[in-house]
Amino acid sequence: MSYFVSPEFLRVLLLGFITSLHMTWRRLVNQIVPVPYLDEVFHVPQAQAYWLGKWSHWDAKITTPAGLYVYSYFVNSIRDFFTLDFKPSINQWRATNVLLLYILLVALYILAAISKRSVNHDGILQREFNIVMFPLIFFFSGVYYTDLFSVFSVVLTHIFWSAGTSATGYTKTSYQALHLVAGLISLASRQTNIFWVAVYLGGLQVIETVKGQVGPNKVHDPPISEAYFEEFPIFGISIAQYAINVIPQLLIDLWPQISLIISFAAFILWNGGVVLGDKDNHIATIHLPQMLYIWPFIVFFSWPVLLPQLAQLSSFRRRLPRLSTALCFMILMLGVVKFNTVIHPFTLADNRHYTFYVFRILRQHWLVKYAAVPIYFVCAALIIGALGGGPGEVRSESEAAQNRVLYGADTVHVSFTLVWLIATALSLVSAPLVEPRYFILPWLMWRLAVPEYMPIPKPDEQQKAVDGNSKDAPQRGSNSPSPSLVQQLLKTVAAYANVLELIWYIAINLGTCYIFLYKGFEWPQEPGNIQRFMW
Repeated sequence: MSYFVSPEFLRVLLLGFITSLHMTWRRLVNQIVPVPYLDEVFHVPQAQAYWLGKWSHWDAKITTPAGLYVYSYFVNSIRDFFTLDFKPSINQWRATNVLLLYILLVALYILAAISKRSVNHDGILQREFNIVMFPLIFFFSGVYYTDLFSVFSVVLTHIFWSAGTSATGYTKTSYQALHLVAGLISLASRQTNIFWVAVYLGGLQVIETVKGQVGPNKVHDPPISEAYFEEFPIFGISIAQYAINVIPQLLIDLWPQISLIISFAAFILWNGGVVLGDKDNHIATIHLPQMLYIWPFIVFFSWPVLLPQLAQLSSFRRRLPRLSTALCFMILMLGVVKFNTVIHPFTLADNRHYTFYVFRILRQHWLVKYAAVPIYFVCAALIIGALGGGPGEVRSESEAAQNRVLYGADTVHVSFTLVWLIATALSLVSAPLVEPRYFILPWLMWRLAVPEYMPIPKPDEQQKAVDGNSKDAPQRGSNSPSPSLVQQLLKTVAAYANVLELIWYIAINLGTCYIFLYKGFEWPQEPGNIQRFMW
């Protein structure tokens, strides 16, 4: 009987529930929206042209390469082999995207296993389930867009990089070759993936190589939960100082990332720019406010993930930025808003996207965009703080060692945070158009890095050792105050952060999918043509 209440069994039931929600979404989209909608108007005919053997055909309005269409061609070719008179319709093209959601789920589990992050094996809900239910990933899995293939290809590349870091000899070379192949596939799905398969993974590889050559303790790289702002430039100087001495090894370890960057540069020279088509409306520019918008985006979707850092208020207060740091950053943010706010004509012209309404609020009064600056800063502080994990987490030494991001700590280090920030900035600030889809990969890499909160009680002996190793821990027999009701409530809520995250995602998905399907409207200039709200 215990088998039927085991975490494994309950996890299967949860996966079945998620699958049923996803299949219902897919079925309703095909029933209610049986014709291509919005960008599908370009993607579906292009995929259909390839299916008919018209490999030289290309729609000049499509901005991204042909990776999705080639992938869909092979998937439907397999179906064609087992089906008589197979003629793919929009349903079949969308189905190839549906398949990607489950392949992505498997890839995320593989990545977690290779990265050796700690997992609460007794817990029913794991972060991989939440990731595939992330509203933008869930929504675009039901329509024929490029986003899921793009995300999967980056995760696949990440898998090969992670596997290669712990391999040696020919095995390492094989993983590096697979990294290069997967990276090229990723670039064939979306050009800006270069910042994740080459720059992001290249930055992590530099840290991995330098620390492996000189020792992890020589590079100044404190945990993010213990770092101040000045730790970032100090780390940069420290890593550069040691990297100069190991350049030959760096070139050996970085050849896949270097090859990807060379390939990307060759593409730009051949194409005359980054985007393939519709170049007049997709001109690269410097758009620094993108690095402001991403913070409330992540907080809106992932506020439950931020709760564990509040589980101990005294520790949370110690993590807050100093007043001087906060003032400097907010002044910098005000300057960015004042001198570099870019609002693309598409943002103001298309009321089918939620960003239209966000910018309508920001444009209601000239003071609104400046009043949002403190919100940007607070959101950023909470998101960076979440990388430090939840205070008061109790784990064994072996579990702590497994939960490292780069080297031997139960929290993310300054090094990872800096690499993530650089890759995020490069992928966003060149885009004049604000689209939530552009934030998926920065969010995903952040979400994968947040340490999992597992408040597991320990025996008295272990707890005594933990207390003895903590400078701030109260000694046994001391008259330390008991936790307040608010503190106890925060700890209780933090323990269920993953559950709250899933419930929140389900609620958002139910709302946005319902609005897309049943709350269509018509533009006066296009009577009879149903317009639908979407991300």
